[in-house]
Amino acid sequence: MPGVIVFLCRCCGRIEPTVDLTALRENLDRAEGVAAVEIRDTLCLPEDRAAVLQSLKDSGADRILVVACSPYGKAGDVVTTLSAACGGDRSRVRLVDIREGCAWIHRGDPAGATAKAGDLIRMNLGFLRHGKCSADAVVAVQPECLVLGAGPAGLAAALGVARAGRQVHLVDRAAGGGMVKLLSRVYPTDQRAEERINPALDAIAGNPLITFHAKSRVAAATGFAGDFRIRLASGTEERNLRVGAVILATGSGVLLPKGLYRYGELKEVLTLMELERRHRDGKPSPKRTVFIQCVGSRCPERPYCATICCPSAVKNAALIRRADPESEVTILHRDIMMPGHILERYYRSAMEAGVRFIRFAAEAPPVLSGAGQVERVDVLDAVTGVRRELAADQVILSTPLTANADNAKLAALFGIETDRYGFFREDYPLHPLETRQAGVFICGSARWPVASADAAAQGEGAAMKALAILGREKISARALSRLPEGKLGHARIENSSCSGCGNCVAVCPYEACTLQKVGGALVSRANKMRCRACGSCTSVCPNGTIQMPEHNARAVGAMIRRAFSPREAR
Repeated sequence: MPGVIVFLCRCCGRIEPTVDLTALRENLDRAEGVAAVEIRDTLCLPEDRAAVLQSLKDSGADRILVVACSPYGKAGDVVTTLSAACGGDRSRVRLVDIREGCAWIHRGDPAGATAKAGDLIRMNLGFLRHGKCSADAVVAVQPECLVLGAGPAGLAAALGVARAGRQVHLVDRAAGGGMVKLLSRVYPTDQRAEERINPALDAIAGNPLITFHAKSRVAAATGFAGDFRIRLASGTEERNLRVGAVILATGSGVLLPKGLYRYGELKEVLTLMELERRHRDGKPSPKRTVFIQCVGSRCPERPYCATICCPSAVKNAALIRRADPESEVTILHRDIMMPGHILERYYRSAMEAGVRFIRFAAEAPPVLSGAGQVERVDVLDAVTGVRRELAADQVILSTPLTANADNAKLAALFGIETDRYGFFREDYPLHPLETRQAGVFICGSARWPVASADAAAQGEGAAMKALAILGREKISARALSRLPEGKLGHARIENSSCSGCGNCVAVCPYEACTLQKVGGALVSRANKMRCRACGSCTSVCPNGTIQMPEHNARAVGAMIRRAFSPREAR
């Protein structure tokens, strides 16, 4: 077994006395292959670096086991420092978390915490014996960015990338502006929609770093973070691009409430978007208006809350009342969703303007009456239990935003996922703008219904994510990881034993595995830039052709044997 140096960290007393580090050191002194063991008060302070590296040099060890805190604490930085000292070979450094994983959660059982820490240490010693290092891959980063969608999110993303001096290709199916161009005003400022969106459109038009491809779409996409190859189509014309990062800001659609509340059957039963169009055209509303919320949402087909329906209805209701103080405006709702103190004040200002609010239960929805044109809305007040008859000259149905119809096609092109409602899916909740494909980011209503101001903020966030790639001249496959200690490795395929069965291609969620013809036979290939070391391919390979060097069968087997053998036999 290679010589291993073990660093046991007290973490300024946060690990001891729950975990007995002295007992652990005594056991390690007798362990096979352990060249040296040190107990230190800290490992992460600036003055620790030189001392730790000197201890490594003096011990002559070529493997390192760090027994300290979680990689999400400071231990991740310690591992990075020690990996660099080992020539960047991450397989020669292992981290055991005994602070969060032992000391903190087992404070009432010091003996059990110490035994658990000992088990984890022994398992990782076994892993160090057999772990190997994956070959890395480095590619030159294409310094341009593709932003798909020119609504508030896409415009903000394009301007954010351009401000950093990078070239941007902004692609939109229409002329830009997104759904905001269809609105009369935006909440909560009641600013005219063109005043909100036109400055961004003007900034795009006047920026030499931004090329706007109007009325265009993505016809094909291949590649990986740092080097995506894109084919754009505009009518009969096509154009090829190479970009380092992709931002999807394609927005969303609006549900048409066919079959709900006699929409399309009675005149003056409108959607919120149709009311917005009337307000844009300057057409006044009649004397009596009833809004109905949650039409087509919070139901079995779409159980989600679209977040923008309530503020939009409150905005339009207040505008009607302020334009005609004699008008009667009522909002029928299941719950008014106005999160945050700003929208709460906006809601209260609508009440002060004379807008009435009546709550109804989902099992007793309002009923519309009329012959040819809507005349009355009957609703059971869920608060008082009184059935109310509301005369109505127009009824406005608040319908949710729905996923863009092109999302599934784009997801297939870029190798990402959509959720069950059709919106682009983020990879982790803590990384809401990132997808499972490194270098592909999402923002705005393409990922979930969101107001224009929040969409713009997400666009700026996506731009910062993209610049983390575009700001480099080269990028390595190992760098494409959200883990503090870096990517775990890459799949390695032994061509001589590959049977070309294609199991790995079928299960790889990142489309990293492909079948290629070599010498008349099909063999598998793994793209290191796409591989995320999930191990799916290794689990389905029938003959062990695919291995994860850092987590090969011998290394994992050694961990399992040490984990389940009796403690006294270890």
